[in-house]
Amino acid sequence: MEGIYLELYKLAKPYLDTRNNDIHTRLAFSCAKELLRYYPDANESVVLTAVLLHDVGWKMIPEDQHLKAFGPKMKDENLRRLHEVEGVRIASEIMNELGYELSKCKEVLLIIDGHDSREKALSLNDKLLKDADKLWRFTQTSVEIYHQRFVMGLQEYLDWLGNQITDWFFTPEADKIARETLAETRKNLIYPV
Repeated sequence: MEGIYLELYKLAKPYLDTRNNDIHTRLAFSCAKELLRYYPDANESVVLTAVLLHDVGWKMIPEDQHLKAFGPKMKDENLRRLHEVEGVRIASEIMNELGYELSKCKEVLLIIDGHDSREKALSLNDKLLKDADKLWRFTQTSVEIYHQRFVMGLQEYLDWLGNQITDWFFTPEADKIARETLAETRKNLIYPV
C-alpha cells in the first residue's frame, strides 16, 4: 500500500481497530488488487478507496453487538445496515480531509452505502468491492479468527463457507479464487504438513 491509499488507510485505521477490521481491510485490499487485473474497465481508484473505507462504520456499533449483525448467526439486519450508514458518514469525512474529487466521493459513498445489505451490485466497481470484501473470508487468517468467534467447529465453518460461494460472488474470477483459497485453507488447517 502506498501513496494516497496509505494516507487513506492511516486516516481509516482508528476506525478499523474493532472486529479485526484492520486485518480484514488489508487482505480485502490485496484481493481487490488481484481482481482489478481482470477488469481494466473498472475504476481502480474508486474500488481501492471503497475497500479501504467500507467498514469504518463498525466502530460505531458496540462490540458486544457485532455478532448479531454479521456472519452465519446474524440476527439483526438493522445493526448491519447501521454500520453502512455510519461508514458513509466517516468515509465522507476522510475523503474530504484528503481533498477527493466530488464525483469519486459520490461513487465511493454509494458503494459503501449498501455494500453488505444490497444484494445486487450497482456497477462493476461495486461488484469488485463486494467480491473483495467476501474473498478475504476464505483465507486461513480469516478462518482461524472467525470459526472461533462464531463458536463453530472448524470443519463446520469451512463447510458453511464452501456453501456460500455460489451465492456470494459476482465475478467468475472471485468464485474461482474463493474455491482455490478455501481448498488451500482447508488443506493447511485440516491436514497440515
